[in-house]
Amino acid sequence: MCGIVGFTNFSQDSFNNIEVLEAMNNSIEHRGPDEAGIYSQDEIFLGHRRLSIVDLSSGKQPMKSSDGNLTIVFNGEIYNYKELQEELKKDGFKFETDSDTEVILNLYRKYHLDFVKHLNGMFAFAIWDKNDENLIMARDRMGEKPLFYQINKHDVIFASELKALVKHPAANKQISKEGLNKFLTYEYIPSPYTILDNVWKLEAGQMIVVKKDSVKKHFYWQYPSIDFIDGEVNSDKKQIISELDDLLRDSIRMRLQADVPVGVLLSGGIDSSLVTAIASQVKTSKEKIKSFSIYFDEKSYDESAHIKRIVNNFDLDHHSQLVRSADMLEIIPKLGSIMDEPMADPSIVPTYYLSKMTSSKVKTVLGGDGADELFAGYPTYTANKLVNIYNIIPFELRTPLTKLIKFAQGSVLPVSGKNIALDFKLKQFFRGTGIASEIRFFRWMGGFLDIEKKDILSDKFRTSILGQLTYEDINRYLSRVNINSELNRLLYLSQKLYLADDILVKTDRAAMQNSLEIRAPFLDHRLVEYAAGLHERFKLRRFSQKYILKKLSEKYLPKENIYRPKKGFGVPITQWLKDDLKEPMLDLLSKDRLDRQGIFNYDGVKDVIDDHIEGKTNNRKQLWSLMSLQLWMDEFKIGI
Repeated sequence: MCGIVGFTNFSQDSFNNIEVLEAMNNSIEHRGPDEAGIYSQDEIFLGHRRLSIVDLSSGKQPMKSSDGNLTIVFNGEIYNYKELQEELKKDGFKFETDSDTEVILNLYRKYHLDFVKHLNGMFAFAIWDKNDENLIMARDRMGEKPLFYQINKHDVIFASELKALVKHPAANKQISKEGLNKFLTYEYIPSPYTILDNVWKLEAGQMIVVKKDSVKKHFYWQYPSIDFIDGEVNSDKKQIISELDDLLRDSIRMRLQADVPVGVLLSGGIDSSLVTAIASQVKTSKEKIKSFSIYFDEKSYDESAHIKRIVNNFDLDHHSQLVRSADMLEIIPKLGSIMDEPMADPSIVPTYYLSKMTSSKVKTVLGGDGADELFAGYPTYTANKLVNIYNIIPFELRTPLTKLIKFAQGSVLPVSGKNIALDFKLKQFFRGTGIASEIRFFRWMGGFLDIEKKDILSDKFRTSILGQLTYEDINRYLSRVNINSELNRLLYLSQKLYLADDILVKTDRAAMQNSLEIRAPFLDHRLVEYAAGLHERFKLRRFSQKYILKKLSEKYLPKENIYRPKKGFGVPITQWLKDDLKEPMLDLLSKDRLDRQGIFNYDGVKDVIDDHIEGKTNNRKQLWSLMSLQLWMDEFKIGI
């Protein structure tokens, strides 16, 4: 696990290339504190920071191929590299190291641009091919590892993090109105867009080839298009459980391979508990598995009892830490740098503290990310069914029912700070009625609706932002597949958007800030493709989420851990914004600051603040979005 940077200089711009390269590389030292390396030759400049996980003694980068033609900088892990190495040796390829990096180089020599299809792993890398004079960049299928880039004519600048890219003198440093609109909508910025004009994120499963006179992009992997026809899909529950078990066990076995100890992140939910249970069976070491968790003193967020049950069942070497609102105050000044790009998922805070604690004991861990998006684990999937039922109620009956529920919501139910509170669920429910299910899902999960943006944006920004097609990302992704099941379309979209650009970004940034590698067994592309091919009834059975995964979990976990309400990895931000975080919020969203920036209308923002503090409505999502943006702007000092 590492960080990479680089650029071409075909246009022969006059600046100190080595000095720029080292500045870019040093800015991401946290991603790789063990070693640093640079490569420069003619018009290509590559930098690498290393966190040593595999082949500790000889896996240094940038790495050249044995014939001297190829040079690579690589961030990630290739889990099937041992098998690939053996195949390549049979074909006569020689190896000077035992690293997965050299395997990538020899695969390229054998298969050219098709080489990436053979990789099972999480990765972002750049390969300079001296003979062909081209730079090849690729990102893993699910988007676990990041790669930002900017193209000026035919020169390219790239980096694992935005903070490194902007160190280059030719980098754009102006806020993108399109990126800003997407952030306010989703609470993150979907790939390929970023918060900066003409700066992009390489998409999951995408490759880009840069030459002096051309730039070509293509997707080497696409999510399976599934046209379900009854009778033509696997309906044997026992067989599905067995096949799913085999895939998950093999994925975990592969991700336990390392030259350093591997631990597990344990939240108490099904996903991380199942990974922990299987890891305890397939591990080769005789030592206890080290497990790590955080907890809150707010009871509705606390999973301690469920975690303790798993720890006792599998005899783990467990470590835990309490996170309080005071910890939030301590980390706020650092959040702009940690996020690297605006994102409004407050769970980045406990993820950061969990990573910090974990990195003091191990360098790499397994986590449960991805299972919710593969097997329908969020309450929003169930809520979508309820809205569909609500929408078929005759209009003359639906209207008085709506009025009655909204009256109860406002007059009977106080605004609560509890995890997934009823008042908040009702508020979100009505944000999703009367629209297409694909858009509904992201209105529930996101921040500001267009009508709400109108009130908070300044005159200067209102017209340009509200004139955009807000949910064009959804249509863009749907145009790439043919999935006739509504639920499976939602799962596909949540993987391409929410998982790739929120969950995995949060995990990568919080972990790598602490020089920790997190591996996600559920995101093995074989498992993803298998789950995509399952009929929706094996994911959401009536109103039971993750149906088939729960059935598999019965083989490993106590039923008390399986059949209980989902809590998620949340933060008690609703109450914190009224207490310890109130003053930082008021400072970050002050009239002087907002008027000086010219993006937001202070009066509109103040209404959002007042309604939350006075308990009229729960605006935690909107307020944290605005605060996150301000923290990022403070750190990057980017112009408008």
